[in-house]
Amino acid sequence: MATTIGKSVALALVDDDFAGEEMALCVHIVGVERTARVIAASPYGPQGRAMRQ
Repeated sequence: MATTIGKSVALALVDDDFAGEEMALCVHIVGVERTARVIAASPYGPQGRAMRQ
């Protein structure tokens, strides 16, 4: 859980041919299927110290 934004965050590399910005996907996390959404920018700040909101 990304406590600063109150949401779960996962990182995945997805080929542009398969997923565009804002596209909904299903992902498996520890054997559980979850819905996910592709975002354009990294949710982390430039130095990787804090989550962007």
